[in-house]
Amino acid sequence: MATNSSSKATPTIEPPTAIVGCLLDVSGSMRKVLETGTGDGRATERLRAVLRAALKLARAEQRHNPNALMFVGAFGMKNKQAPVVDLCGIVEALLQGTNGPGDVRTGHEHLVALANERNVPHITKYIQEKLTEEQARIVHAHLRRNPDMVQEFVDSIPPPDKLRNMEIAGAGAKMYGPLLGASVGSVFGPVGTIAGAVVGGVVGLIGVDTAKDHAVEDSEALKLARRICDEWLLDFKDLTARSVADVVLLLERVQDHSSLERNARGRTLLDELKPHLYGWTPMKLAMTKALNLFREHRALEARVLVTISDGESTDGDPLPIVKELKQEKVTIASIFLTADTSIPRRQLHDHSRGSRYVGEHTLFNMASKTAVTQHPIPVLSSMGWEIPSSGECALYTAVCSSDALEEFCSVLLSARFRETDALLDILGRMDLDSYINDEHMRTRNNPSDQGQTSTCYAHAIAAVLHMAMLRIFERDGGCPSIAKIRSQILKELPPGPDGRNVEEVLEKAAGWYRPLRFRRVDQDGARQAVLHRRPVLATYRLSISGWEAFSEHFQTPSTRTSILSETRMAQHRFLTDGGGHAVVLVKCDPRSLTFLNSWGSQWGNNGSFSIENATVLEPSGAPEWACMHFYDIYWLESDLTVKEREAYNAHADERVRARATKHPEIFELEIQCPLCKRNAPIADFTGSVRSAVCPLCNRGFRPAPGHLVQALYARAGLSDVV
Repeated sequence: MATNSSSKATPTIEPPTAIVGCLLDVSGSMRKVLETGTGDGRATERLRAVLRAALKLARAEQRHNPNALMFVGAFGMKNKQAPVVDLCGIVEALLQGTNGPGDVRTGHEHLVALANERNVPHITKYIQEKLTEEQARIVHAHLRRNPDMVQEFVDSIPPPDKLRNMEIAGAGAKMYGPLLGASVGSVFGPVGTIAGAVVGGVVGLIGVDTAKDHAVEDSEALKLARRICDEWLLDFKDLTARSVADVVLLLERVQDHSSLERNARGRTLLDELKPHLYGWTPMKLAMTKALNLFREHRALEARVLVTISDGESTDGDPLPIVKELKQEKVTIASIFLTADTSIPRRQLHDHSRGSRYVGEHTLFNMASKTAVTQHPIPVLSSMGWEIPSSGECALYTAVCSSDALEEFCSVLLSARFRETDALLDILGRMDLDSYINDEHMRTRNNPSDQGQTSTCYAHAIAAVLHMAMLRIFERDGGCPSIAKIRSQILKELPPGPDGRNVEEVLEKAAGWYRPLRFRRVDQDGARQAVLHRRPVLATYRLSISGWEAFSEHFQTPSTRTSILSETRMAQHRFLTDGGGHAVVLVKCDPRSLTFLNSWGSQWGNNGSFSIENATVLEPSGAPEWACMHFYDIYWLESDLTVKEREAYNAHADERVRARATKHPEIFELEIQCPLCKRNAPIADFTGSVRSAVCPLCNRGFRPAPGHLVQALYARAGLSDVV
């Protein structure tokens, strides 16, 4: 079952090539709810929906470009001096000094621990009584962030001898209070004497506590603590770009789906933040701060800003600042949240609809315009979103449900189509449908059962090599079976105690079976490969309890065919490594990844299983070698023999003509000629699809993969992979 990782060495860190910003509205209207979109009347707080959407954005960008920088700004804080803040900076500060997700100490306990470190434990009682939980958390976070202030805080705490003197003075009041009270009470007789003594004693006790309380209340320590609470957000008034991986980890900690994220009093990080949210809506200031940060990173070419809001700006018109952002070549996407269930759902727009909401018009006018053939619009179209017939739309949508919000955010920063040296054009994705529907389905319906041995690498690699060779029409030497390939792998490269290094096996096997190649890709690249009908090998690792939860989900009749969610596995992602496994990625859609396993047809969904995304099967914060890895198995057209190439081209042209007859609307979309840079309908291009002639300039060219694939994806619904 286990597999060795290719290497545990720290990978070379490449410089960032992109910066992505996310501005989240946390103003007063975010207290309202948003439908979940499940149709059962359930709703969720808008703030929680927005934070989940931000996490979706971060993960999508991480999959596409793990070296990207990202920032998350929150606008609408109550603090008038810092109404716009760096959300990740605040979360990071509140987490400083904790020992990871399992540290459930309260703010009081953290601050007391700090006091004990500096040998001032006598202040413990007053930390607990004079500071609220939120104040204690803030003071502790601020002192951790500003260690030079720790000594100032300690020096301002009343020393033990001062408090002891107060106690002595109070003790005098305690001793003489009853006598004085009795003498005064004697004026009123025996009963007055007794009552006076009791009252005097109480006054004496109060004197002790009052003296000490006055000393603490008037101490510089409490004054400093309360000043920190009033001003701490000023530390985060400037937005900061950080690695997208760090953003993902920080936003994960804000979510409260796991008991590990709650402290001893059941409070989450979001609970700690809420007292500081729900102010006005300074959208203009938020845009200005984002503009300043983008200007600091002018060298990064890919620049995206996503704004999620449900109200109009309260500090002036933000559109002049938006214009400057676009001049800085920042692509802007915006999302309008509304409780109006009458709005068109899952729809993109090319003009501002007649809405009564000023905020909606503002957000629409913020958004950048794009051709409907440009990613991510084709993906949204294939998912059932309505696309304007004009051929252009704004990167804007209005949503009244949390599922539509998350769906849009998941796709918005997902895979971009791009050219490669491999065979990635329309034919690489279309011409093997008949093989996929026949040979591949038989493989899925009758998976070989490896049982619980350490030979999963051989099963999975044999399957992907076999599938890759099936893509070669009339391959010289034929296509060996999975069983034959597996036998050779186990003979030449038998398993060790922990399985086998998969890259070593792939390197050897690629030499045995011409013309196969392989490369490690990220989740974005894996999805691209599957959508182009190329097999993908996947390896992953889980904790011991993670394996138990994984097996339980796919062995239980009521859940075995359902998608394993990130929420279900969240509490198992922080624990000890329990070993790895190798499987085959065979299908992907915007909501899930589906893999072919090797544990028999009675397991999972006839031997396969589906997960929400790669994060489900990754330890949280794991080193690179322990993360989920994908291997794209492919071949180049130039590696084919002359006979194979001729057979492939003839079959390819036949398949394209058949597809055009069945789906004539595919070729109605316009594409740009790479030579004259003008647009024309795909159907007007002549010559072979593999060597097209432009109807406008009459020059021939080899179609770029992205052009035709995007057009097909948008109109033909070809995202379904068997």
